[in-house]
Amino acid sequence: MDTAETIREKIQTLKHIRQFCVDEKRLPTDAEKREADKMIDAINKYEAAGGEFREDDLKFLNTSTVPPIRPELPGGEERLTTEGTPYQLRMAGDKKDYRTMYGRENNEYVWRDKNSNFFQALFSGRFHPELTKRGMSELIPSDGGFLVPTEISAKIHDISLENEIVMPRATVQPMRSNEIKLPAMEIGSHASSLYGGFSASYKPELGSLSEANPKARSMTLMAKKLTGFLRFSNELLQDTPNGEQQLLNICGKGLAWYRDRAFLKGTGAGEPLGILNADCTLVQPQETGQEADTIIYENIIGMMAKMWAGSFGNSVWVCHQTTIPQLMQLSIPVGTGGMHYPILKESNGGFSMLTRPVIFTEKTEVLGDQGDIVLADLSQYVVGLRSEMRIDLSQHVYFTTDEAAARLIERHDGQPLWDEPLTLPDGSNQVSPFVTLAAR
Repeated sequence: MDTAETIREKIQTLKHIRQFCVDEKRLPTDAEKREADKMIDAINKYEAAGGEFREDDLKFLNTSTVPPIRPELPGGEERLTTEGTPYQLRMAGDKKDYRTMYGRENNEYVWRDKNSNFFQALFSGRFHPELTKRGMSELIPSDGGFLVPTEISAKIHDISLENEIVMPRATVQPMRSNEIKLPAMEIGSHASSLYGGFSASYKPELGSLSEANPKARSMTLMAKKLTGFLRFSNELLQDTPNGEQQLLNICGKGLAWYRDRAFLKGTGAGEPLGILNADCTLVQPQETGQEADTIIYENIIGMMAKMWAGSFGNSVWVCHQTTIPQLMQLSIPVGTGGMHYPILKESNGGFSMLTRPVIFTEKTEVLGDQGDIVLADLSQYVVGLRSEMRIDLSQHVYFTTDEAAARLIERHDGQPLWDEPLTLPDGSNQVSPFVTLAAR
């Protein structure tokens, strides 16, 4: 483990790398990027182990931990990204770990008691000066609960991210307040214009130019409160090895499950608007004479035909696990010799169907119901996420069984970036980044 002195040396080196890039008006070299990544990993491990930073170091780490990153574009071009800038919009391929999304704040809530961890102090039911001070100063009456230290929030967020379907593939906007407005375009129809109003035409020299202004709209993300309930024995933290990590896993995986379910099939009333209930989602009807609770090849190709061409490369199949028997038997007859070509393929422990990855889950609808199989470009779904978490505790609900009850409170919102399906230039066919199969 690095010492405080070696960490300061790494921070100074990062400062030098960044300053060189600024002075020379250039992006960092590959070697500089690799060196910076190694130092950042060491700094993160030092912080996770409870290491402290000087005020000037914290200020630098808060403003920019990572020198500018230069992903390669077709043709060898380079571009700057905001991936290392806190509270900037994160695209589908960007990192979404806690520190990348929120950076470091000078007033972060850091748990400084080296003799006990946050959960032990919270669930002991006894007075703890730091816990009380933070709880009283940061308490939001409408939410309730004690503020969770930043390092604990970061661990819960990162565990959740590892277990989620939608968030890693979505567009994510870190939120500083309960509400944020994002600009978006009206989808409209390509039969008349693009993006709800943009049109173009070829004109001869000195010909009159026509104008058409695309129509913009405003999307509002308003953080919804998700409250997770935990019930556990009071001996868990005291007597169980690694009891704190068990609680972190429960919280992180629990958040992943409920956030995914809301992003996939939330109603939008007091919770995020899920893909299955969005106005932009297209429904592929069942085939004439199709038996109940079946999936046939015509369903799959019909769904693919409704996928917007610009989204196909990012799309994934999200299927309820009850569809596995049907999909495993799905095949295409080849020739007259009775040979069949399977649709669902397995490679390196993962599945794909007609070249697109398949994710099996219990978070959609069961076989035969609308939404049991979804073809989705999750980059066209936007998530708004607050950084802080809170815990509300009761030692009395399960007093007779010597158990504690706690509520983990976290706030987020989500909705598709599209407001409606896109009508193609023929004026009749529609496509969308989200397609599902009708009930059968």
